[in-house]
Order: sequence, then C-alpha cells, then structure tokens
Amino acid sequence: MRTSGFLGLGLILSVSWGAGYWIGRHHPAPAKAAQLRNAADLAAGKTRETFPLPPVKRGAVTTETPGAEGNLSLSELEARIQGLKEGDRFRGKEWQKILSSVAPGDIPQLLAALEKNPSRSLRTGLRYELLAHWAETDPTAAMAYANAVSGKTEREQALLAVERGWAEKDPDGAAAWAQQLPAGQLRNQAMNAAVNALAATRPEAALDLLQRSGLNSRHWGSMYSIFNVWTERDPTGAAAKAAELAGGQPRSQAFQAIASSWGSKDPAAAVAWANGLPNANDKRNALTSIVSQWAGQDLPGALAWVQQMPEGLTRQSTLESLGNQWAQSDPKAAMTFAQTLPAGTTRNNLVGNIVGQWAQQDSEAALAYAQSLPSGAERNRVLQNVVSSIAYQDPKTAASFVSAMPPGNAQLNAISQIANGLAEADPKAAMDWLQTLPEGAARRNALQAISWQLAQTDPKAAADFFTTLPPSRERDNFISNVASQWSQSDLPAALAWVTHLPDGPGKVNALSNLGPQWAQTDPQAAITFAQGLPADQQNGFLSSIATSLGANDAKTAVEWSNRLPVGDGRNSFLSGVASGIAQNSPEDAAKFVSGLPAGKAQDSAALSVVSQWANADPRAAAGWAAGFPEGNTRDTALQNVVSSWSNTDPKGASDWLATLPADKALDRAVESFVNQTSWQFPELAAPWASKISDENQRFASIENVARQWLQFDPGAAQTWLAQTSLPDDRKQQLLANH
Repeated sequence: MRTSGFLGLGLILSVSWGAGYWIGRHHPAPAKAAQLRNAADLAAGKTRETFPLPPVKRGAVTTETPGAEGNLSLSELEARIQGLKEGDRFRGKEWQKILSSVAPGDIPQLLAALEKNPSRSLRTGLRYELLAHWAETDPTAAMAYANAVSGKTEREQALLAVERGWAEKDPDGAAAWAQQLPAGQLRNQAMNAAVNALAATRPEAALDLLQRSGLNSRHWGSMYSIFNVWTERDPTGAAAKAAELAGGQPRSQAFQAIASSWGSKDPAAAVAWANGLPNANDKRNALTSIVSQWAGQDLPGALAWVQQMPEGLTRQSTLESLGNQWAQSDPKAAMTFAQTLPAGTTRNNLVGNIVGQWAQQDSEAALAYAQSLPSGAERNRVLQNVVSSIAYQDPKTAASFVSAMPPGNAQLNAISQIANGLAEADPKAAMDWLQTLPEGAARRNALQAISWQLAQTDPKAAADFFTTLPPSRERDNFISNVASQWSQSDLPAALAWVTHLPDGPGKVNALSNLGPQWAQTDPQAAITFAQGLPADQQNGFLSSIATSLGANDAKTAVEWSNRLPVGDGRNSFLSGVASGIAQNSPEDAAKFVSGLPAGKAQDSAALSVVSQWANADPRAAAGWAAGFPEGNTRDTALQNVVSSWSNTDPKGASDWLATLPADKALDRAVESFVNQTSWQFPELAAPWASKISDENQRFASIENVARQWLQFDPGAAQTWLAQTSLPDDRKQQLLANH
C-alpha cells in the first residue's frame, strides 16, 4: 500500500500525542491533589504515577453512618482481608454487610492491607468493592486512589468501580465527570454506568444523556434499563419514544424492555402494541417476552391466546416461553400438555425447555421421566436437556447418565457442560473423570473445558496434569489456557514453566498469552526476551507485547518499534502497536499508520486499526478505509468494517454501501453485509444479495436470504424471490421446502 493512501486523513486529524493525554487534560487543585496522593500512597505503600483526570464535582451525596452493632474492628477486618485465599468468596451477603459497615476514613488502611494478600484476583475484586463503597461518600479521594493503580486495565476497572459507586448516590455528578473523558472504551463504560444509575429515577433524562453522549449505538448498553423503568411509569410514552429510535440493536433492546415490563402489567395492551411492530423479528421477540410475563400471572389466559395463533416461528417461540413459565410451577402438567402437540420442532423445543426446568427442581424425577421414554430421538433430546440442566448443580449425577446418551453432538455438548461443572466443584474428580473418556471429540471437548477452570483455581496442578497428556492440538490449547490464567496471578512462575515447554504451537501460543502481562510490569525485559526467541515464536510474542504497550504507553511503544531491526518481527510489533493505540484513540492510531513506510507492515497495521475502529465508530472507520489505495488491503478493510457495522446498525451500513463505487471491494463488502443481516433483517439483505456480481455467490446469497425470510414473512419473501435472477428450478425447490 502506498503511504499517501493514509496521509489524507492523517494530516486532517487533530491529535494529541503522549501519555499525558491518557484520560483528560484537567487537574485537581494542587492542595487537594497533594492530599489525595497521600491517601493513595498510604493505601498502596508507595508513590505511583498518576494520570490527569477531569475534576470531580460532587452533587448532593447522602452520607450514612455505619452502625456499630456487630461490626468487626479495623484490625479484625485487616486480618480477615489478608487471610483470604484463592477461591474464597467475598461477594456474599456476609461480606456485603461487612463492607457496608466500613467507615470511609478506614478504607485507605484496608486497601493497604489488601495489597499484602498474595492472590491477584482477590486483590483486584475486593479493591473494586471497597472503591465503590468509598465513592458513595468521597468520590474525590476514591478517584485519586483508583487513578494511582498500576496497569492500564486494572486502573480503568478501578476508576469504573468508583464511577459506579458514585453514580448510585449522585448520577448527575458522575455523568458530568464521565462526559469530560476523551473518546474510548473507558468513557463508553463510564457513561453507561452513569446512564444506568440515572435511569432508575429519571429514564427520560437518561435517554437524553445517552443520545447526547457521543457514544456509538454499539455501546448503548443502558437501553434496556432505561425503557424498563420508563414503561413501568408510562408504557405508551415509552413505546412511542422507542419507535423513534433508529433500527438496530438499541431499538430492539428498547422493545424487549417495553414488552417485558408492559406484559407483566397489561398483557392485552402489550400484545396489541407488539402486533403493530413493523419488523417481524422485533414483533416475535416482543410477543415472546409478553407471553412469558403473562403466563407467570395468568397461565390459562396466556395458553388460550397462544393456542389460537397461526402456525409459524412466532407461535413456536411463544409456546417455548410459556412452557418455561409453566414448568416452574407444575412441570408434570406442562409436560402432559406438550405431549398433546403434533410431532415437530415446536413440540421438541417445548419438551426440552420443560424438562430442563424440571431437572433443576427435581433431577431424580426428571431423569426417571427421561428413562421411561422409549428409545429414539425424543428420549435422546430429553436426556440431553436433563444432563445439561444438572451439569453444574450435580455434575457427578449428570456424568452417570451421559453414557446412556447415544454418540453424537448432543452427547458431546453434555460432556463439555459436565466437565465445566466438575472442574468448578472438584478439579481432581474432573481430571479423574477425563481419564475414563475414550479418545475422540468428547474427550477433547472435556479437556478444553477443564483446562480453563483448573488454570484459574490451581495452575500448578494444571501444569502437572499437562504432562499426562499425549502430544495433540488439544494439549497445545490446554497449555495456552494455563499460561494465560497463570500469568495473571504469578507471572514469574508462568514464564518459568512456559520457557521449559517443548517447542511447538502450544509453546508459541502460551508465550503470546504471557506477553500482555509482562509488558505491563517490565516491557524492556519482555522485548529483550522476545529478541532471543526463534522466529516462529518471536512474531506472536512481539505482537502481544506491542498491543499491551500501545494501549498503556503509546510513546514508549513507538520508541521501542524504532529500535527493532527491519523484518517480520518488527512488522508484527508495529501491527500490535497500532492495535493497542486504537483501543484508546483510533484517530491517533490512524496517524501512526500514516507515518509508516508503504509495505507489509503498514498494511497489517492498517487492518488492525480498522478492526478496532469499526467496533467503536464504524462510520468513521469506513470513511478512513474507503480512502485506502485500491487493492486487497482496502477490500479486506471495507469487508471488516461492514461486518461489524451490520451487527449494530444494519440500516446505516446499507445506506453507506450505496455510496461506494461498483468494484471488487463493494462486492466483498456486500457479501459480508448479506451474511450478517440475512438471518435477522432479510428485507435489508435482499436487495443487496441480488447485486452481487459473482453468479454462484449471488445465487447462494439469494437462497440464504429467502430461507430466512420465508420463515416469518412468506408473502414478501415470495414476491421478492420471483423478481430475482435465481433459476426457476431453484426457486421452486426453495418454495417446496418451506
């Protein structure tokens, strides 16, 4: 790719380069800043680098004095925190009661005690709990401490914990603070935390804040909570407002919230509203939610209404939802009803849902029912649902029944679920059970499931278990999982283990998983280590280091890239740097890429940026990618953008596609759009499927769209299909199979 292809936007972009711009350019008053640094130092036991934050402006915060009765003393709390071990639970009711009783002035000392606990996962989890509690009464001090936490990821999570605690008491103040953060993942999450808190009391204001926030609709995670509260107060007003939203995931979330809330209060009115929704998927999902709520309050009424519905996906979906509710109160009666339905998908799914609920209430009765069925497909499906339902609550019982299932996908899925459940409850029992499984897909799936659980709870045991496994792809995946989990709790031990592994794909992947953790603690040592690795291990490791460095300290990452020798290793590093910078500022990453010399390194870095940018702001990413010189990099970039964009805003993606010139890049982008939207929005995919140049691909896309569309709007689908270029015999086959 020519460098000039990137320079256009790179020169236009106004960017601020350097670590000092990390999350804002405002500083607290000097005296207050000094006071807060002292609080952070007291808790951390040392001075840490802090980053500029917007000032904390507190609104009316209600302070509550903890009750003294039954509370632990400060010294008792310190001892208890230091004595916590990996696997101990600290989020139960007992701990919540303890944490709520802590005086705000004692929190810095408790955080200092927490730093002495050897378990990293416990330190981080309990730190967030304490910070959220602190923020309820003193967000300024809590924010200062969070801003001094080491490592970008942990620091941002600490800041978000403060934001959430603050927003519970002062949502307006928390929202004002979040709005001053620069664009990026931290601002997205902080804004959603503030919006969620505001939605609990003022949903209209919360929606207004969300729409003014500048967040891409992909990050509108608060939509459900907003419309859930709004509907409780004014269902017709909420429905009218939701209808004004642009199509895509946010509006679908709003409709789901309205359906669930309205259906619990006035199902008849909610049904009338849902039947008027223009999109068939939204209509089906809304009716399913309404019936679920209706059945919980008036089962006979809900059942009578569902039974009069015409056959189709909507009736099937609502019946399944009704069965779930019915099974919670009377699984035997629900099963008796399900058996009266004609054989087919609706009955199969309903039986599966009912028996799954039944198994959670009375596993013995559900298993007895499954075993009473005659051999055949229905018995196998019921057994799978029973085993799946009890795999976590009683994995040993589930394991004893899985052998009764015939070999196939159902048994494979059940074995994976049992492996997860056993590994969580009893890792040794999980490993022993694994050894009883015959070689094959079932054993491979179980090994994958166990590796994740065991690596989290006892990485040393996982490392020992690895030596009992024969060389295979499954063993390589196991190694990679263990390295990833172990590095988060004890990086030196994980590194020592990985360096002594035999060469191969497992070692390569394991090294790459160590890179991000090492880069946060000692990037120079990590890069020096990488330079001594063989080429097949070096590239992935360098890329993982660079991604972490680029996200945490872009300036240092760029300096290191200039020291590396020209070659594949440096190319991998540059691509990683671009990807890391793009996590915080795609615009800065675009400028970085524009300054690279033309060639493989620039192409790879550009695609890394596009992938990150498309998740945050697909329209901006599309505009940048469209300016690339013609070639495979531009084609791939546009395809990636459209794939991401189609998931969140299919109408916007479709409108943008219409602006592209007719060329190879458009064809690939259209194929991506059709693949992503045909299952949920076939009416949007249909006109594009007919425009694909390659005949074979065009015919395949038309058939895919038609299959989906015929399921819930056969009239519109048939009208469109008749006008397409698909051969008549293939049209007739589609219609015959419908």
